Amino acid sequence: MFNQKGQIRMIEAFLSIAVIFSAMLISVTFPSPPNLSKQKQLASLGTQALVNLDSNGALGNFIVQGNWTAIRQALDALLPVGISFNLTVYDEDLSPINNQTIQNTGLLGRETISVQYVCATQAQNMQFFLLRLQLAWRG
Repeated sequence: MFNQKGQIRMIEAFLSIAVIFSAMLISVTFPSPPNLSKQKQLASLGTQALVNLDSNGALGNFIVQGNWTAIRQALDALLPVGISFNLTVYDEDLSPINNQTIQNTGLLGRETISVQYVCATQAQNMQFFLLRLQLAWRG
């Protein structure tokens, strides 16, 4: 007749392979939770950089003059090495006004956070701008 022990071993091997495959599939499907402390640190660094740049009114002046290169260079100096950024400046109607990109490297494929900051010029005819700074750790 048939060997019953061999059939049971085959069923056992098949089930164990199915369990291992299912465990691997589930672990890949569910991503790890985001590291909130790194995100908070990144948001804090971005906010501090914008506040420092705006402390003497330089940020508003750069925006009014359309000096996007100066803003990029200032953010490069204020943000630590290893952080990628992209800044978009919006007017009061929430239309983007920077006609060239203000970034140091691309953020494509990286986990980013976004910081929003309201800036006002210090001239008599005060203008308001909304800045959206996207930040990510490099590499």
